[in-house]
Amino acid sequence: MREFQRQHPVFVVHAFSKYLILLLLPLLRSLVLLRGDVLTWVRGTWFDILVLLAIIGAGVAQWMATRYALREEGIFAVSGILVRKERYIPYKNLSSIAIEEPFYLRPFRISRLRLETDSGSAQKADLTFLLSRGQAEEIIGCGADRLADLKGGPEGARSYHPRALYIAILSLITSNTLTGVLFAATFLSQSGKVLGEQFERLLVNSFTRIVQILAFNIPPAAAMAAAILLGGWAIAFLMTLISNLRFRAQRKGRLLTVRAGIVTKKEYYLAVERINYVMFRQNLITRLCGFYSAFLNCTGYGKERNELAVLLPAVGDEELKRSLRLLLPEYRISRRKYRPYLRTLSRFLIPPLTIMLVIVLFFGGLYLLFPRFGRTTLFFGLMAMLPAVWWLFVKIAAYFHVGIGIKEDIYTFRYTFAYAFFTVTVHKDKIARVEVRQSLFQKMSQCADVVVHTFSEKHYHLRMHNIQIDEVEAFLRIFGR
Repeated sequence: MREFQRQHPVFVVHAFSKYLILLLLPLLRSLVLLRGDVLTWVRGTWFDILVLLAIIGAGVAQWMATRYALREEGIFAVSGILVRKERYIPYKNLSSIAIEEPFYLRPFRISRLRLETDSGSAQKADLTFLLSRGQAEEIIGCGADRLADLKGGPEGARSYHPRALYIAILSLITSNTLTGVLFAATFLSQSGKVLGEQFERLLVNSFTRIVQILAFNIPPAAAMAAAILLGGWAIAFLMTLISNLRFRAQRKGRLLTVRAGIVTKKEYYLAVERINYVMFRQNLITRLCGFYSAFLNCTGYGKERNELAVLLPAVGDEELKRSLRLLLPEYRISRRKYRPYLRTLSRFLIPPLTIMLVIVLFFGGLYLLFPRFGRTTLFFGLMAMLPAVWWLFVKIAAYFHVGIGIKEDIYTFRYTFAYAFFTVTVHKDKIARVEVRQSLFQKMSQCADVVVHTFSEKHYHLRMHNIQIDEVEAFLRIFGR
């Protein structure tokens, strides 16, 4: 039995860094601009200083109360100031171990360690520690190394190293404009709090002037909207690219190790038997080019905000099966056995065609009612029509994509959601339940939706639209065996 250990002392500051920065920087700024003596400064900021000391005191108390000890078969942790909490996690029950090294902690060889099991919270890790690199490696040596020694996986270590181009394709597929816009808005808001409202106004005014210069003859409101959308997408693209550069994956025994990142380095140690399914994602462009991005569903991997559970950043049709055999030979992709019939094609086309008709009627009405704003109305109408037309092309391609395949106990489900194409391969034992949903119009077309619920940390389901009803019944007979 080993002695209890504490986290790195930097935890005292790191745990409350967000609040400390918001308090400390204004205090330092007021001290630099001080024109009187220090005593005058203290009289004006005494309350902020007390709050700052209280935050640091709470960090010290929490650091003192949190301890852990490595046992022969698991890890034992104690935490809590007023209410003591004791937890014990056997190594064999670990689903994943994650290590993060942000750039500001890396020079001090400090890591943030997360331990996850399938029974924990969907919002936070079962155990989270801020440790020296040596302490983190000791825990990995007790937990992850045992999985690597277990039999049942590929012999020896197998590694996958994608090119930087494939990381860029991953960013192209997964970049979310909303994420970029929220990041920019948060940055502006926080910069105003830390550096002052004048700095925030300077950033906003500079952005507005740049948009005005580049707008040419585009209406100002339209130019601003286009700049926000394009800028948001570009920010999200760069965030995804930077967080996944230097991606590496290695399989050894029953352990899958993933490493990525340059600003914040991340390492994940995943128990293969705890993986729920493998998902392959495409958009319309990468589908036409024959590229896939592969993701894992495993407790703790991809759990943090803006974090992706990547297995293969991007692979072509020929590389897909080879790369999957290299890292996860347990999972295989099968061809469609159950699919929509030609007479159900209209079920795919009606939603986008309806949206397009509504857009034409709405903006056409605005154009007639408010001819003064005709150019702006036409611009926004065109901008609204473009995603609708794109969705129509996606729905046409969806007819040739949606379906279900079976190869022994490995099922392959193909479906679409919004503008993305998904292919999910899952073991039969990881399927919680299957539902069949049929609307009145589907009943007339003799088709139905198959909804598959899988075991996972968060509620998730796969929905295959408009499968022929007799093929749905055949699938259910095979699944029920």
